[in-house]
Amino acid sequence: MSEKILVTGATGKVGSEVVRLLAARGTAVKAATRRPERARAAFAGGVEVVELDYDRAETYDAAVEWVDRLFLVPPPFDPRAYQMLSSFVDWAVQAGCRHLVSLSAMGIEERDDLALRRLERHIEQTGVRHTFLRPNIYMQNFHPGFLGKEIREEGAFHLPGAEARVSLVDSRDVAAVAAEALGSDGHFGEAHTLTGPEALDHEGVAHLLSEATGRTVRYVPIDDGSMAERLRERGWHEEQVEVVLDFFRTIRSGVRSRVTDDVETILHRPATSFADFAREHAAAWS
Repeated sequence: MSEKILVTGATGKVGSEVVRLLAARGTAVKAATRRPERARAAFAGGVEVVELDYDRAETYDAAVEWVDRLFLVPPPFDPRAYQMLSSFVDWAVQAGCRHLVSLSAMGIEERDDLALRRLERHIEQTGVRHTFLRPNIYMQNFHPGFLGKEIREEGAFHLPGAEARVSLVDSRDVAAVAAEALGSDGHFGEAHTLTGPEALDHEGVAHLLSEATGRTVRYVPIDDGSMAERLRERGWHEEQVEVVLDFFRTIRSGVRSRVTDDVETILHRPATSFADFAREHAAAWS
């Protein structure tokens, strides 16, 4: 009998791409999301769609039934990630899941105080075979989110990144690594730090966006207070705002400038560069 893989966060940046990659290989995939109608519209036939809300335990059984492997996607920038997901992890393991691939964050192994690291440690304690994926910041944050709107409308983006460098990674590369990890037994017990092929400061990002679009794109450094205000104006909750600000403190400290070869080693091809990403999406910023 072929294995079945449950992909949570199946309508998000990484989860949706993991579903497509696995389905294209003929893998039995169950796509779990709070928005099942959106997933049914997004995926071709052959992908089973199930509702999953981490805050509603009554949705757990249908999600984990007959699942051999699980791709776990915590809600981004949510400080409640440990409280929300630890019981779901226990549910999946008790239901028979034998391999759990969890999406985490670069450098999280150094931050025992953060929810994602507490979740990693909980997964370890269950005894389930596991793989941790720790990506750096996604290139996709510049498109199609609010930064993309700023670039398109103002020719500029505003971030509290100072002059720090970041090894941005394409979320599609992260999804491809996840699909590889889910499709084999060769990554049990491993943690992969996933980055792009180079570390850029935000001036460098602006320069590459300018080259790709043929228009001037500027990086405008701002302080944490200004960033918090911009997020609040867009409806972000205060707890999420604080997670984002802490995120940028790690950027300014330099810990997100490290470049690894994990993507290239696992996928047997170079990681996507930001220059290539910018050229591919140039029309979106014009």
